[in-house]
Amino acid sequence: MDAEQATIRRAWALAGAGALAVALVLALVDAAAGRSGATLGWMDVAAAGLGAALLVAAAAGRRASAWLAAAAIAPITYLVLSTAPAAVTRDPMPVARLAVSLAAAVLYLAAAAPLVSRQQYGLCCGCLVVGGLFFMVWEPPPPKPVPIAKPLVCLKDSLLARMPGWTGEHQTLPEAIEQALGADEYLNLNLTSRDGTQNVSVFVTYSANAMSQIPHVPWVCMTAAGFRLVTRRQDELRHPAGGGREIKPNVIHFEPGPGMARQEALMFQYFNVGGEYEWNRQLARIKATSGAIGRKGSFLSQTQVAVYFPPSEGRDPLAKDSQAYRLGLQFLNAVIPLLEDEYYPDLGGTEGG
Repeated sequence: MDAEQATIRRAWALAGAGALAVALVLALVDAAAGRSGATLGWMDVAAAGLGAALLVAAAAGRRASAWLAAAAIAPITYLVLSTAPAAVTRDPMPVARLAVSLAAAVLYLAAAAPLVSRQQYGLCCGCLVVGGLFFMVWEPPPPKPVPIAKPLVCLKDSLLARMPGWTGEHQTLPEAIEQALGADEYLNLNLTSRDGTQNVSVFVTYSANAMSQIPHVPWVCMTAAGFRLVTRRQDELRHPAGGGREIKPNVIHFEPGPGMARQEALMFQYFNVGGEYEWNRQLARIKATSGAIGRKGSFLSQTQVAVYFPPSEGRDPLAKDSQAYRLGLQFLNAVIPLLEDEYYPDLGGTEGG
C-alpha cells in the first residue's frame, strides 16, 4: 500500500471512529435514561467505544493496523443489529442511533477496502457469516414469570379513593373472552360520575410471562365491537411521579358505527414490559423477549383508560384542553402510580436471565 492509499485509509478509519463516537454519546444518553434496558444499553455503549478505539488504533498503527481494522467489524455489526429493532417506532432517538450506526458501517467498509486481498479480510467475512448464523439460530433466554403483587381487582378501591365523586364496579368478562385474553390478572372497571353525565372505563391486564402474545388491543377489539377508528397518535406525557420521566401512550379517538348509540370514545393506551413503557405493539413483543437478558424476570401489562362522551359537535376531543382529554389524563395520572407502587413487581437492579 503506497503512502497516498495509507493516508486515505486512515482518513476513512478516523471518520468511522468519529461516527462511533457520536454513537457512543447517543448510547450513553439512552443507557442513562434506561430506555434500552440496563444491560443491553451499556452493551451498546461498550460496543461503540470498542469500535472507535479499534479504528483509531488502526489509523495510528503500522504492523497490526490491518488486524485492528478487521476486528472493528464485530462491534460495528453489533451496533447496527442492536439499534435496528427500536427504529421501527420511527422515534427520533432510535432512528438517529440506527442512522449513525449505519454511517459508521459505511465508513468502516471504505477503510477496510484495502484488506480485500489479505487474510484479515477473509477472517473478517468469516466472523460476519458466523455472527449472522448465530443471530438467526440463537434465541434469548425466556424471562422468568413474575407474579403480580396483589390482585388487580383491588385497584378499584384505591382508584376511587383518588377520584372522589365517581362510582363503579369491576365487571367479569365472559369465559370465552377471558380465554382469548390470556391474562393472569385483569381489571375491567366501568365508572360513572356523581351526576351521571360522564362515563370512564379502566381496563388493565397483567401477564406474569412477558412473552404473552398481546391478543387484545383496542384498535382491533373496539372496531370489532362496531366503533370506527378516527385517529390514533402518540402523545408525550409527563410521568405523574415526576423525576423527568415521560410516558408516550397511544391516544385513540373512536366514533360509533351504524346502529350504535351516539357516544364517542377517547382512549389512552400503553404497554408495560418489565417496567418499561411502550406504545408500539411490535416493539413491546421484541422487548418481551430481549428484555430478559440481564434480568431475573419480566412481565407484560396493558392499560386502557377510555372516556365516553356524546358527539363533540365540531370540537376536537384530541385537543389537550378538551374535557374528554383532561378527564382521561386525570384518570391515567391516578392509575399509573398505583400500578407502579402497589401491583407491579420491582425488577430494578436484578441480574441473571
